[in-house]
Amino acid sequence: MSAIRVSILTISDTASNDAAADKSGPTIHSLLKARGFDCRSPVIVPDNEDKIKAFVKSCSENGDADWIVTTGGTGFGVHDKTPEAVSQLIERGAPGLVHLMVSTSLKHTPLAALSRPVAGTIRNTLVVTLPGSVKAVKENLEALLSGGVINHAIDLIRGGTGQRVHAELAAGGSSAVAVTSTDGPHAHGDPEHHHHHHSHTHDAPHPRANLSHDPSQPGVYDVLTSQTHSLATPLPSGAIYRINTGGPLPAGADTVIMVEDTRLTSTFADGDGKDGEENQVETLAQIPAGENVRLPGSDVNIGDLVLQKGEIITSVGGEIGTLTFVGRKEVEVFAKPVVALLSTGNEIVDLQNPISHPSAEWGGIFDTNRPSLQAALEGMGYTVVDLGIVPDDVESHVAAIKKGLEQADILLTTGGTSMGPADLLKPVIERHFDGTVHFGRVAIKPGKPTTFASIPNPGGSKKFVFALPGNPASAVVTFHIFVVPALRRLGGWSKEGCQLPRVRVQLKNSMRLDPRTEFHRVVIRAGKGGLTATSTGGQRSSRVASLSGANGLVILPPRTADGPQSLAVDDFTDAVVVGEIQAS
Repeated sequence: MSAIRVSILTISDTASNDAAADKSGPTIHSLLKARGFDCRSPVIVPDNEDKIKAFVKSCSENGDADWIVTTGGTGFGVHDKTPEAVSQLIERGAPGLVHLMVSTSLKHTPLAALSRPVAGTIRNTLVVTLPGSVKAVKENLEALLSGGVINHAIDLIRGGTGQRVHAELAAGGSSAVAVTSTDGPHAHGDPEHHHHHHSHTHDAPHPRANLSHDPSQPGVYDVLTSQTHSLATPLPSGAIYRINTGGPLPAGADTVIMVEDTRLTSTFADGDGKDGEENQVETLAQIPAGENVRLPGSDVNIGDLVLQKGEIITSVGGEIGTLTFVGRKEVEVFAKPVVALLSTGNEIVDLQNPISHPSAEWGGIFDTNRPSLQAALEGMGYTVVDLGIVPDDVESHVAAIKKGLEQADILLTTGGTSMGPADLLKPVIERHFDGTVHFGRVAIKPGKPTTFASIPNPGGSKKFVFALPGNPASAVVTFHIFVVPALRRLGGWSKEGCQLPRVRVQLKNSMRLDPRTEFHRVVIRAGKGGLTATSTGGQRSSRVASLSGANGLVILPPRTADGPQSLAVDDFTDAVVVGEIQAS
């Protein structure tokens, strides 16, 4: 029989205004496509009787579909019009299908008694109306597909004789046949438990007709394993198969029962006469077909987009797991830029090699900027070229910048951007490298002398330079505000996504306002009432300790003559998130 053509109709006022709200239509499409049905993309109409009738009538009269599946509008709500609309078009009712769907749903919830499904044929098309919830859709579809009910119905509607099915009925169902239309489904259940598989034929508690698609009933079963039974051989009557999570089902099985729903009745004795492997178990529950089973392709179908260009490979692990899941060993990625890092000034010394510059009249101060920024950069996964401390002379500046441009994609400096005679960075960039200073002052606190420049590169491209203030707190704050977004953009992040996230926080301290926009270092904590921000203390630009433990920068608006002079405790404002948010 050729593939069954299916048209899917979602009936929902909400989804007709926002297609993203439709969850049931795509679920039907995915489930049926995985079982070999030829499915069209779901169509959405509002809860309008005329529009429902128009779609169903057009599909059936034009012969566009063998099976029309609707979802939604089958309940007792005042807007539920699906049964009324479809019933007017049905030529031959199918009360058996209606009973099958309702009885299946009643096994899961008594509220299924309020569902009003309709089923029947219009010309050569079968029409079935399903509820609107994803859970009910899955339950009803599983019931309709079990034992080939729908396939047999479509075969008869197309003019077939159904001889194969009748022959199986006459034979008493002597063979076990998996309900699913896909060979070799894989089972996935609770990762800490083994599972048992049921075949479709068994010794029933009471004599009755044993159809090939009969489910296994609660009872005592012989336990088979991979050591005693071949996967390719159908399970014999009265047997159950022990399986590990993720393993393939044996022929003739379509359902997995959890160990918690079984009771051990006997075991094989081991060599010492003690209890060994299970011999027989008793199943204690009747579970629906397909329970705890994942069909091949049901998680990701052929043609599905699993990761799109520009998606970030994070340390959460989901993206790598997805690529592994679909068998991709390699993908093209944007290279992260390499960062050259240097500090300038005769007054600073390296903690690891504390040798003062010959011109220094005192012992100097430790360079905190390079270690701080290097730690931040490497924590984000960037490669850092450490150019060390550059003395305040033109020749040293030129040599260091040249080396940085040769070895890195972007140059990051601290110090040398103010107006003093030893602040050489800007003139060196412009006069010795033909660079362009795009800005050399910013109206923020801390970080006023932050500078951004570009230097021509052979071939017509440019390399960028961020010259950050020499004060330690200023350097780290401006790094997060200016440099991190630029690094992300150079690494392929989208223009919208390259900025650090901003959140709304409630202040735990009062904060005075400045004529400039200020980034106040805080600790952001998540509590029951939302996010709070607690100041790290003194905020002067030289106090790098104000960043110890900080994970956010509260954005304080500039002070105006007729505006407030400070933000009070419990006021709300925005904050830039620069680290992991803590629990309160």
